[in-house]
Order: sequence, then structure tokens, then C-alpha cells
Amino acid sequence: MEDLEKINYLIAHIAKDDTGAFETLFHLYHKRVYAFAQSLLNSADDAEEIVQNVFLALWNQRKNLNISSSFTSYIFAIARNMVYEHIRQKINKEAFSEYYLEHNVEYSFITEEEVAYNELEGKVQKYIDLLPERRREIFVLSRIEKLSYKEIAGKLNITENTVDTQIRNALNTLRRQLIEYLISILFLFII
Repeated sequence: MEDLEKINYLIAHIAKDDTGAFETLFHLYHKRVYAFAQSLLNSADDAEEIVQNVFLALWNQRKNLNISSSFTSYIFAIARNMVYEHIRQKINKEAFSEYYLEHNVEYSFITEEEVAYNELEGKVQKYIDLLPERRREIFVLSRIEKLSYKEIAGKLNITENTVDTQIRNALNTLRRQLIEYLISILFLFII
């Protein structure tokens, strides 16, 4: 249980640019934030980066801190959001790398990677199948059949803007579902 009076004192002094109070707060929480980030990311370097970013955000917001619940909940909410953002960025980077390898370089999978790839590919297909019918149709024409937006618009008698909107919505939905899936896998490694 956190000492509410001590935490409130430190927060009030941090708002007055008291670096000593900030260091005290850092020493009280940095190990727990690190352990939390490391358990989700399974990377000491990434966890260290999250800790630095959490406390940098805290320092940058010091004048406007308004913590309605416990400080522990507040700081872990910041850490959780930063971990999720880190995972999102990593997924985007990996998706680009996969696309690059698929289209520019011969790449042979080793058995374990092939299994993981096939599982992920199955998940992606499942998520595509769950898209609303019209959005799925437009997405498949674009990404699977490789038709241009103009060709899709002509074939379905809709505007190119509608095609673009539907593709963006499909990608956002798929990205969100894949992130949730990958986070659930990360939690399995934690447990």
C-alpha cells in the first residue's frame, strides 16, 4: 500500500520543479515499472526504455498532474500505454520487414518459424473473414487479387474514396485484432 501522504508531498514538490522529490519518486517506483515492462516485452533494453519514457512523461507533466486514484495505478497506466505503443510499433516494423522479405528476397523458413507464420496467417485470414461483407470484398479485391482502387471502384460501382475508406477501416480493424492476439500470447509467456 502506498503512503498517500508521502506521495502527495512528492507530487506537490515535483510540480514546483523539485528534482530531489522527483528522484525520490523515481527510486520508489522504477524497479516495479521495469519489472512490469520487462514481463510484457521480455527485453531488458526495451523495459529500460519504457522506464525512462514513463518518468520523462511524468516530469514533463509535473505542472498538470491531477491524480484521482492511486499514484501506483496512474504510473502503471502510463507504463501499460507505452508498452502497448511499443508493441504496435514493433508489429508495424515486423510487418514491413516481412513484406520486404516476401517481395524482394528469397527467404526459407525454418520449421518453428514456418509453424508460427502459418498460425499467424491463419489468424489474419480468420480476422479477414470476420470483416463486414462489403469491407471484406473490397479488402480481398485490393490485397489478395491486387486490383487498383480504380478497378475496384469500377467493378463494384462505388467511388475510389469509398474503396480507400473501406481499406483503411479494414487495416485498422486487422491491426487492432492482431495486436490484441499478440498481447494475449505475451501474457501466456508471463504466466
